[in-house]
Amino acid sequence: MKKDNRQRRQIPAEMIIPVKRDNKKIDFKKPYKFIYFNWWFEILTMPVYLLCASLVGLCALYFKLKVSGKENMSILREQGCIVIANHCHYFDTIFVNYTLFPRHLYTAVAQRNYEVPFVRRLLRFLRAFPIPKGQQGLKKMIKPVGEALRRGCHVLIMPEGDLCLMSQEIFSFKPGAFYLSYYHQAPILPIVYVLAPRGKTNAAPQPWRLRFHQVIGPPIYPPPRAADETITQAALDAMMDQAAQWMEDTIACYQP
Repeated sequence: MKKDNRQRRQIPAEMIIPVKRDNKKIDFKKPYKFIYFNWWFEILTMPVYLLCASLVGLCALYFKLKVSGKENMSILREQGCIVIANHCHYFDTIFVNYTLFPRHLYTAVAQRNYEVPFVRRLLRFLRAFPIPKGQQGLKKMIKPVGEALRRGCHVLIMPEGDLCLMSQEIFSFKPGAFYLSYYHQAPILPIVYVLAPRGKTNAAPQPWRLRFHQVIGPPIYPPPRAADETITQAALDAMMDQAAQWMEDTIACYQP
């Protein structure tokens, strides 16, 4: 049954995994560098990035990662794209990076995740940047995301916002990824994860006993930009509905 984004549930508070030790607060009132495009930063971070990519390759073998729809990735060769995915496991963002490697992909993460000491450094080395909290957060992201797209790089944003571990329900989307797609006239490449338990056990599925099926969908194009550069809520809703409905239909199709 088709439904619009307003009919989808918000993630229940009790299903959101709390972040601990997020005490390294970011002051966005001061100039903040969201994304480094400098050549020296690429050289500095490349050893860590390649090491992590190798470890993720082993994780892909462990979780028996299967990828369908690779032909839809051809859009990534043509221009910078906004990539979206459902947020259902600790490894979902990592596996998007793995599948799209060696393409340049920058990952937007919740501000609270970026405020954990040491973790923030690792996230920076892995080309992740924080999403500022509050109503002005999206405006702060417009320029750095636009620069990444202009350079032919790609930006991963999880439109549900929070991790809902092992959930196969698509929750209500936040509009940020779709607004940035419209503003920069960049296609959206949707990805959805279908999770299945490993083995023939009747026990409840566990986060570390799963098989991953990553399905890459056809790109979603934003409507042409208006002369006054405004976008209606209806236009955003239409993009969100199209992406969420595709995710729901795909999960229903591939779930065992």
